[in-house]
Amino acid sequence: MDFKILIIGQGGREHALAWKLSKSKKVSEIFVAPGNGGTFFENKVTNVNIKVNDVNELINFVKKNLIDITIVGPEVPLVDGIVNMFNKENLKIFGPSKEHAQLEGSKVFSKKFMVENEIPTANSKSFSLKKDAIDYLKQHKFPVVIKADGLAAGKGVIIADSYSESERAVNKLLNENESKKIIIEDFLKGIELSAIYICNYNGRGYEVGLPWIKDYKSRDEYNAGPNTGGMGAVSHPFTYDRKNILFKINIQIEKILEKTIHSINQKCKSEYVGFLYIGLMISKECEVNVLEYNCRLGDPETQNIMLTLDLGNIDLLDVILANNQEYGIIPPPPIEPSKLVSESQYTCTVVLASKGYPSEYKKNFFLDLSGLEDSKFIKIFHAGTIIHNGKIKVTGGRILSVNTIAQDKETAIELAYQNIKKIKAYEDENMSKENMDLIFYREDIGN
Repeated sequence: MDFKILIIGQGGREHALAWKLSKSKKVSEIFVAPGNGGTFFENKVTNVNIKVNDVNELINFVKKNLIDITIVGPEVPLVDGIVNMFNKENLKIFGPSKEHAQLEGSKVFSKKFMVENEIPTANSKSFSLKKDAIDYLKQHKFPVVIKADGLAAGKGVIIADSYSESERAVNKLLNENESKKIIIEDFLKGIELSAIYICNYNGRGYEVGLPWIKDYKSRDEYNAGPNTGGMGAVSHPFTYDRKNILFKINIQIEKILEKTIHSINQKCKSEYVGFLYIGLMISKECEVNVLEYNCRLGDPETQNIMLTLDLGNIDLLDVILANNQEYGIIPPPPIEPSKLVSESQYTCTVVLASKGYPSEYKKNFFLDLSGLEDSKFIKIFHAGTIIHNGKIKVTGGRILSVNTIAQDKETAIELAYQNIKKIKAYEDENMSKENMDLIFYREDIGN
């Protein structure tokens, strides 16, 4: 089989997907729309200058180039209904419908869904008027979590430790430019865990769990500063914990997954197809609560996961198309998230960002990556870059990630930081004006 694949998106998630899928012997060509500076150099991969929201042009491209399947990376096209539009044209696409994507597209919808279906989550209340929200906060204990209702690329969440902070958060998030509704919820203590699943065609309850990941959303060390789309990720510490703890957590997560899929399919009267990300908080008593749903792969978790799958020689295309009678692909053995990562394997992802991110950030400067190592244990995935006259030009807030895999935690982390420190930033294309103040990264990923 010579599959031709289109991946929609331009971030590190899409680069990681393209890289992993390109290793499948069943894949002949991969197109990424619009792609980035990293996908530009990958084997079998071609960037296509089409924006992620130009659905008509994407459909025309798929028809003209006889694409076998399209995979949607970012959330905005999913929430806007790109899957519904592809389905109307009888084009194969991997991603949830607009109806299913409400799980991510609306925090109000998501919270109501969880409460109605008895899925454990923090107590919360929604507001559309600032006065009502502020009056509610006057009677509330702190800290609290305040979330914008719609999509915010991971940046629409504020943890407020006091009334004054919460009041500022309400004024920031509840307005015409940000969101018409907000959620105020109790602050849950514990360790976050990203549980991500591939829900494939003709699923019949066939959801494949990917390795558990711990990500780092705050911009600064010690989880300080504003929330971002993600500053790093590591193999989750619970993966290496005692068997009884793993069992207790795994049972709860599986129940949450089962309730989620069953309930959303009933509500939408159709089957969930695509990636499903469940953001969880695990308390010190090992009780599991849902923080959020995403209807796509997490970023930077994807970079971390693809490195793990690659070392495990898992064909990602087989997993995505398993149980699909049309393609005749036999389902691979189920991936158990707590077992895929062995005790002698640890993956670390450190994100390089542009100064100012997640607010207004520097761009249009250049990077030199020539000093980095290149091996099966180290992989650079690009996000906010393009290739300009053969040089790597920065165009986004999150620039790239350095991903490492090793036999132990200390080696993986050390390898990631050794390499990210070798990256040089220049103000000019000729690379004569070095300026390391243009870039930054968290120095505590994995600690």
